[in-house]
Amino acid sequence: MKRIVLISILLSACMMGFAQVCLDPLLSQEMNRRSDDERIEVVVLMKAQYDRSQLSRRADFFPTKAERRAFVVNELKAFTKASQHDLKNLLSEMESHGMVSSVRSLWSANTLYFEATKSALLDLSERTDIEIISLNTQHQWIPEGETPKPASATRETTPNITQVNADQVWELGYTGAGVVVAVVDSGVNYNHLDLADH
Repeated sequence: MKRIVLISILLSACMMGFAQVCLDPLLSQEMNRRSDDERIEVVVLMKAQYDRSQLSRRADFFPTKAERRAFVVNELKAFTKASQHDLKNLLSEMESHGMVSSVRSLWSANTLYFEATKSALLDLSERTDIEIISLNTQHQWIPEGETPKPASATRETTPNITQVNADQVWELGYTGAGVVVAVVDSGVNYNHLDLADH
């Protein structure tokens, strides 16, 4: 009997947890370390996400790259504005009460960045239009004062380099320093005015 009651309690807790927004475990840990009035930098991912394959198919109807880009940017901005409307109104109200600051909308992924108090984050965790609230973290990948090793020191010479004997030329002291190299994949018109005398 005790086992059935315990299982029922656990299932109820899980079901209530599914109704709430997921708080990133790192954010939960940070919330435990902070005082109630301190603000925490967070990133909020909205549940509504634009179907990227549909967006790509729709963008293919535009003839130029510039038109496709403009279409995609406008679509994502409009989608983000519509899906974040209610949340941004709430954040504006929270900002007037000192619970939230520095709100920025990031349209490319339908996310928001802001700083919020613990009570604001707990209120936001009740919303159904948010997928996850994550701690905004910064990483220092290269330790302070350490200089990264050049890429060539850690890589082996690739086969295409040895096929053209470039490694042997390097041994002669020709490293290519000060030489600009360009690759044009679509072909070159050698009669073009810029190239004709070169």
